Amino acid sequence: MKRFAIRRFLAAAAIAVTLGTTATALAETPDVFVQTGHAQLDALLKQPTSAQRDAQIATAFDRMVDYDELVRRCFKDDWGTLNAPQQAEVKGLLQQIVQKNYRKNLKRTLDYNVSYTGTRGQGNDVIVRTEAKSRTNPREDAVRIDYVVSGPTGGPYHVVDIVTESSSLTGNYYREIHSMLTSPGKGYPYVVQKLKDKIAKLDQGS
Repeated sequence: MKRFAIRRFLAAAAIAVTLGTTATALAETPDVFVQTGHAQLDALLKQPTSAQRDAQIATAFDRMVDYDELVRRCFKDDWGTLNAPQQAEVKGLLQQIVQKNYRKNLKRTLDYNVSYTGTRGQGNDVIVRTEAKSRTNPREDAVRIDYVVSGPTGGPYHVVDIVTESSSLTGNYYREIHSMLTSPGKGYPYVVQKLKDKIAKLDQGS
């Protein structure tokens, strides 16, 4: 009887742990979302280069980033001036740029200690603050990177902007794109060419 009672207790404890884990997962917070995504990407980037690894990295990025919303924020009111094929084209180009930049920055900070320094609300978004500090050069200034996260309470969440040292990715792209779209002699074809040039430059530096 005692053994049966012990087994029942252990079984109940196991169920309680499982339910507790599930509840925690369901009640994901924006900072936990960012930490989990970074841990997965960090582990993948430390693996030997392979087509399978690269495909897994791309999938992980796709789960973390809401490219539709991020691209809209890069264009703001100018988004409505583009037709559907143009929107699809620039989304594909900007998606490549974001992935390559994000990946480049993560690779650069693989030997850094990343600390999560809090969150704050900004409208319907939550800003997850992080600082990356070099393990090999203690005198090097910490790199501050904030992730703008959007989603309903409890998730699912997605990254919709990245702010590095107070410089917003979508804000910078909006200013550049808006200027090109509205300048005589430039316009949409010029924007597309500049985005392609950026991708080629990132590929050369990878």
